[in-house]
Formats: sequence, structure tokens, C-alpha cells
Amino acid sequence: MREHSCHELLKKLTAKGYEKSLCEQRIAQFSKADIQSDLRYAEMIVRSRVAKGKGEQLIRNELSQHAIAPELIELAITEQDVDWDALASDVAHKKFGSKPAKHWQEQQKRNRFLLYRGFSHEQIRALKSVR
Repeated sequence: MREHSCHELLKKLTAKGYEKSLCEQRIAQFSKADIQSDLRYAEMIVRSRVAKGKGEQLIRNELSQHAIAPELIELAITEQDVDWDALASDVAHKKFGSKPAKHWQEQQKRNRFLLYRGFSHEQIRALKSVR
């Protein structure tokens, strides 16, 4: 089994026909008893996405879509202690190898790929293998 966010649980339960106010009460009870935790959910998502080579911006957006509080997102990301520049470099090397881009179009293709993966412009500019 995996962790679920409050938002995700509420959405699943209301889709099955349960009353929203009752679901909110039960989820609040589970959160108070530490059965459900948005922080544990956020940490799980960060670990999972980093292992898949996803960037910080993509992870932040995904957690925001699950209605995770910004302070919990920040805490989950900083707890993992990820070197985002090294991760971007590893992802670029895995996808494109160590050869530099021959043409401007190839460079742009590589940049778009890394942006799609959630890496920042600064991280992409810092890479030598993408250029």
C-alpha cells in the first residue's frame, strides 16, 4: 500500500458516493491519529520522482495539484537533500550520452527535454553535456 494525500482520499471517497462532510471528519481523525499524513505522502512522492529522474519544479507542481501545503512541500524536498544539478546531469547523460549537441536545434531539443522533466533553466545552462 502507498500513502495518500487528504485531497486524494476525499476525492476517492466522494466519487464512491460518501457524504463529503463525513469524509472530511474521518480524514481529519485519521490525520490527528497519524494514520494519514500529507508530509509522508509528499516525502514518498519526492523519493519516487527523484528515483525516476524528475526535477524539482515538476515535483512541486505535482504536489501542489494534490493540495499539499507549500510548507510541507518545502519540507519534503529539503529533507531529501537532493543535488538537483547532479540529477539533471545524470538524466541528460542517460538520455543523450556524453556527446555535445552538434547543432542549435539539437541543443534546443535537449533543453526542452530537461525542462519537460522539471529542471530549471539555471540547471540546464550549467550542464556542459547538453550544450
